[in-house]
Amino acid sequence: MFYSLEFSFWYLLLGLILTYLVWGFIVAFEVILGMSGSKVGREWLKKRHTYKMLYREVAAFYPMILVGYLFLEVIPHYIFRMKPLVKFDLDKLFRELYGED
Repeated sequence: MFYSLEFSFWYLLLGLILTYLVWGFIVAFEVILGMSGSKVGREWLKKRHTYKMLYREVAAFYPMILVGYLFLEVIPHYIFRMKPLVKFDLDKLFRELYGED
């Protein structure tokens, strides 16, 4: 009664969107932690990601990284003024993690 090809499409689409959001949030959190200079964050990225793998994830989840940067760095910086704003520089992060690859 409630199962048809049209509903299958919408369930699949919803599942893909939610997967993108959750996976993107995780990647964004990892990258922002690495950009902020955290020793543990950089070790985590270097241990679990190769250069190509991290580059592909950054390319795929770039909008989520920007949204995460906005909510985790920019807005708290302007509201609380507690620490200097971390510069959004992915090239610097890749250079420091993987050298001149």
